[in-house]
Amino acid sequence: MSFVYAQNRKISGFVYSNQSNNPIENVNIFIKNNNIGTTSAADGFFNLEGIPELDFELSFNIIGYQDTTISIISKEKEINIGRFFLNLNILDFDQINVAAHPELGNLQSLSNISLSGSAIQEKMKGTLAASLSNETGIAMTSMGQATARPILRGYGGDRFLLTDSGIELGDLSQTSGDHAVSMDMSSAQSVNIIRGAKALLYGSNTIAGVIDIKKNSIPELQFNRPHLHGVLGGATGDKSSFTNILYHYPFSDNQITIAGLVRNTADQLTPKGVLKNTASINNGFFAGIANYNESGRISASLESITMDYGIPGSPEGHISGVDIEMEKITQKLEYHRDIEFLPNIKTFDFEQRFVKYDHQEYESKKTFAAVDLGQQIFSLQGKLTGKDISIGSLLQYRKFIAGGFYWTPNTDEINLSLFGFREKEFNFVTFQISSRFEFLKVKPDRALSSININPERVVERDFYYGSYALGIFKNWQNWKISSNIMYLQRAPGIEDMFSDGPHLGSYSYEIGEPTLGLESTQGLEASLGYRKNRLSSTLTAYSNYSPNFHLSSKVGDGYVPGSDWIEWGSGSSGWLYKYQMKGLEARIYGIEFELNYKSDFVTIDASFSEVIGNNLSEGIPLPYIPPSKTRLRFTLNETSNFSPTLQIVNASKQSRLGEFEKPTDGYTLVDLYGSYNLKMKNGSHKIIFQIDNVFDEVHYNHLSKIKAIMPEMGRSVSIQYRFLF
Repeated sequence: MSFVYAQNRKISGFVYSNQSNNPIENVNIFIKNNNIGTTSAADGFFNLEGIPELDFELSFNIIGYQDTTISIISKEKEINIGRFFLNLNILDFDQINVAAHPELGNLQSLSNISLSGSAIQEKMKGTLAASLSNETGIAMTSMGQATARPILRGYGGDRFLLTDSGIELGDLSQTSGDHAVSMDMSSAQSVNIIRGAKALLYGSNTIAGVIDIKKNSIPELQFNRPHLHGVLGGATGDKSSFTNILYHYPFSDNQITIAGLVRNTADQLTPKGVLKNTASINNGFFAGIANYNESGRISASLESITMDYGIPGSPEGHISGVDIEMEKITQKLEYHRDIEFLPNIKTFDFEQRFVKYDHQEYESKKTFAAVDLGQQIFSLQGKLTGKDISIGSLLQYRKFIAGGFYWTPNTDEINLSLFGFREKEFNFVTFQISSRFEFLKVKPDRALSSININPERVVERDFYYGSYALGIFKNWQNWKISSNIMYLQRAPGIEDMFSDGPHLGSYSYEIGEPTLGLESTQGLEASLGYRKNRLSSTLTAYSNYSPNFHLSSKVGDGYVPGSDWIEWGSGSSGWLYKYQMKGLEARIYGIEFELNYKSDFVTIDASFSEVIGNNLSEGIPLPYIPPSKTRLRFTLNETSNFSPTLQIVNASKQSRLGEFEKPTDGYTLVDLYGSYNLKMKNGSHKIIFQIDNVFDEVHYNHLSKIKAIMPEMGRSVSIQYRFLF
C-alpha cells in the first residue's frame, strides 16, 4: 500500500439517514484512494482502524443515497465524527445504482427496482421468485416451492436475464418450469431490476429487463479487520431451517472469503393439506481470495451449490412424482483496475468464468435418471467503464449435453457479443443510447435418436443479430419523465429448436422446431414521476410487439393418443401432453402505478400492476399471463429499533385465458413482517420475523403448473437471526 501506518489511528461514528433520522446499515465506508474500508452495522456504527497519519478523505456509498466524501484534517489518534447524515437522491429521483457497474452512476428509468439491506432481508424467502413476487410488475411461476421463478411483466423463460454481478447464472432455469434457480436468497446482498438502455450491457434477451443479484462474496474493498457474517432461520410453512455463514479475513494486501450454506425444507403445507414431494435440500460452499492495491484488485473464487428437490405427482404428468438432483460449480477470475490514460474511461474490468451444471430427473423412488441434462460454459468478458460510458465484449463457449430418454442432441454454441452504452445531456434533457451486436454459432450433433424430428433437419446454424435502445429523461421542478424505445433480437435456444423427448418434471413431451428464426421485439416504455417532500409517485405504461414470438404450445386438442399425448411407462406412470415450439405474432402491454407517503410515524406504500398478452396470430390471449395485482403496505417508522410492516396483497380473478388454460379465482392475502435491532456490545445483531398469509387463506396462483393439485402455502411463520462481528 502507498500509505504508511506509523500509528494505529482509528475513526468511528454512526451513519444516519437525513430524511428518516434512522441508522443506515451496510454503508460502504472507505478511505479515498485506498482500498481499506468497512461497512456500517445495523445501528449505523462503523469503526475504521489503521488510517494514515496524514490528512485523508473519507467516502460513504450505498444504493439509494448520494455518494458523499468528507475531508478529515486531524492529528488525533482516535477520531469520532459522531452521527453523519446521508441524503437520499430525492430531487432527481435517481435512487438506483447498478451493482455490477457502479461507475455508471445512477439509473434513470423510473421503472427500475432496487432492494438492499433491510429492504431485501425482511422479504427474503428461500427462492428469488418468492422474495420478489410482491414487487410491482413481478409475479411467480412454480411447480413446487423449490422451482419458483420470477415472471417480469408477463415474460418468463429466456426473455429476461438472471445475472450474478452482471453475468448469467449459468443454470437451465430459463428453459423449463421444473428447473430451479441455482442460488439461495440468504446469500443475496442486493437485487436490482434493470430496464431500458442499460439492460443491453447484460444481454440481448432483456425485453422484460435484468434481475442482477449481488451476493455476499468477495467485497470490492478490503476490510480493516476480520468480519464474520451469518444468518440462521426457519419457517413453519415448509418446516424449513437454514444457515449461511460468511467469513472475511484480511492480511497484508489480501483478503480470504469463505462461506457455507445449508437449507432443509419439508413438504409444503397448504390450508387443504400437504403438497407431497416438494421437500428440498440445498448445500452451498464458496471460497475466494483477493489482492488489493492502489489501482485495483484481482480475485479468484470457487463456488458450489447442490439442490435435491421433488416435483409433485400428477395424472397429467407423472403419477408418483419426479425427484431432481442439480449441481452447479462456478470458477471465476476477476480483475479490476482504475485507469487514467483514456479520456472519459475510469475503470477496466475483466472476468473469466467457467460453469459446470448437471441436472438429473428420476421417476420418484427410482434410481434410473430418465432425463439427464448438463452444460459447460466458458466465458471471457472485458469492459471499459466511465461515468457516462461503457463498452465491452463477451466471448462464450457453451456445450449442452442431454441423456436418458431426452433425445435433444448434444450441441456446441459459440457466442461473440460487442456492446456499448453512452449517456449525454443536451439542454437539460438526458439521452441514453445502447447497442449490442452478437454472433451465435449453433452446432448440434446429428448422430441422434429422434422420433418427431427428422435428423436431416438438425443442422448447424449461424445467427447474426443486433439490439438497440434509446432512453430520454427530463427533470423539471418536482416532476420527472422517462421513456425508453427498444428494438431487441434474440436467437432461439437449443431446446427451442431441437428438443424431442419426455420431460417428466415439466409434465410434457417437448418437440422443437429446427427452422425457428430470430425473435424480434419492438418495445416502448414511458414513465411519469412526482416527488415533493414526503410524497412520491410513479406511473409507467409499456407495450412490446413481436412478429415472431416463440411459444411452446400443446399439440392438437389433447384427445388423440399418440398424436396429442403419449403414455409414459405403459400407462402405469401417467401420460404426457405433447408441446411443440412455434413462432407467432404477439403483443404484451401493461401499466404500473406506485405511490409512497411518509409521515412522522408511518410510511404508506401502494402499487398496482396489470399486464395483458395477446396471441395476434390466432386472435386469443397468450397463456400464463399474471392477473392484475394491488399491494398496500403500512410500515411503522423505526421506534426503539423496531420497524414492523403490514402488507395487503390482492390478486384479481384471471379469466383472460390462453389455449387450454382454466380460470383462477382472485384472492387477498395479509402479511406481517419486520425487524428488531438488538443492542449488544459486540457487533451487529438483528431479528427478522415474517408471518405470511396471516389468515390462512386458500388461494391459487394462476401461474402455478400444479394449481390443480393443491393451493399455495397456508399460514407460515418465519424467524431470521442475522449477526455481524
